[in-house]
Amino acid sequence: MPMADGPARVGCASQRRRDVLRLGGGLAAASLAMPPIIARAAAETVNIGALYPVTGNLAQIGQGCVAAAKLAADMVNEAGGIKALGGAKLNILVSDLQSDTTVTRTETDRLITGNKLSAITGCYASALTLIAAEVCERARVPLVTGSSSDQLNKGRRFTFTPFARASQFAQTQLQMCKLVSDRPKVAVIFENTAFGTSTSNGLRELAPSEGAEIVMFEPYSAGFADAGPLINKIKASGANALITVSYLNDLILIVRTLKQVGLNIPVNGGSGGFVIPDFYTNVGKLADGLQGVAHWNHDVDDNAQRVNAEFKKRTGAFIFEYAGGLVASTFMIADALERAGTTDPKAVREALSALDVSSGYAAMGPGGKVKFGPDGKNVFAHPVGVQWQNGDLASVFPQADARAPLIKS
Repeated sequence: MPMADGPARVGCASQRRRDVLRLGGGLAAASLAMPPIIARAAAETVNIGALYPVTGNLAQIGQGCVAAAKLAADMVNEAGGIKALGGAKLNILVSDLQSDTTVTRTETDRLITGNKLSAITGCYASALTLIAAEVCERARVPLVTGSSSDQLNKGRRFTFTPFARASQFAQTQLQMCKLVSDRPKVAVIFENTAFGTSTSNGLRELAPSEGAEIVMFEPYSAGFADAGPLINKIKASGANALITVSYLNDLILIVRTLKQVGLNIPVNGGSGGFVIPDFYTNVGKLADGLQGVAHWNHDVDDNAQRVNAEFKKRTGAFIFEYAGGLVASTFMIADALERAGTTDPKAVREALSALDVSSGYAAMGPGGKVKFGPDGKNVFAHPVGVQWQNGDLASVFPQADARAPLIKS
């Protein structure tokens, strides 16, 4: 989807959207019926920033991330909070990025300067996260993100990426093409954003070593209105597999147009718009059998399934990739707070750099392990191949992470 690059609109409605929403946090008031004999200081509240596009083109995703952040904080708080800090509760401070790169810079700075933060999560779209990471680095506040651009960790000490990188997504997509063809001839189409270009470049670089031939490599402007010319080029290319790197609305249009022109080839929709419930809501049974990749899926382990069940109760839909990873990230931050024994962001950064977990909610993801290397990347991170099956997204690849067999059309 397109990222607006102009300055943020000024006005009352815009200011209200940009107000920090305070979720979770706050200890219950002490009982007046039985006052304590000795006055005790209340446990300190721990503020965690949450930078997400609650309005604008990516609003639906951003709102889902806010729901996940609230769920994660509730889970930590209901389990006793941060015990090393006397049971301190997590308080999620949400700042609306409005799906806008300019707003992202100002909101990240405002969130940090206006609040005492221990860490931040955000921002879904890589184009937004790259900007937020720059501000967080300057302010020396750790950012834990599920965004996939390989550029995120370069030259930064306060950015942590627990999940798969864009280049890893590319390799998995190519390997999945070989599941449906011994000699895949692949058409690659991608939106011209940080997300699209980073993943597609990895596809082009890795194709020869993965035994795939790329017969078409075509960028397009995100948010286009007519996929017809692009699909006609795919048809003329002789491709027997299609990989598309797109956010939701573009992908919906691409899949519908493929059906309209009768082009029946295996499709790998990557991550982005492909792995959220609204994709199936919009295309219905056209989605069944389509493949993709994700850095997290709701069937990866028992903890993920428990989180998914609770998220469904709250929202009515399964917890999508980025939101599920956000729950795990919040538990990583909670783990760091326990070991740091302080809310100081620099100490939390040091504790995150030493994170090494292989159980619990912090470790729920493909492979079930998180350990950050010197560059802030999880050394165990890898994507999981997924497929739409009967309205649900099932993990099908690699074999160690598969929770359902791949259905070949």
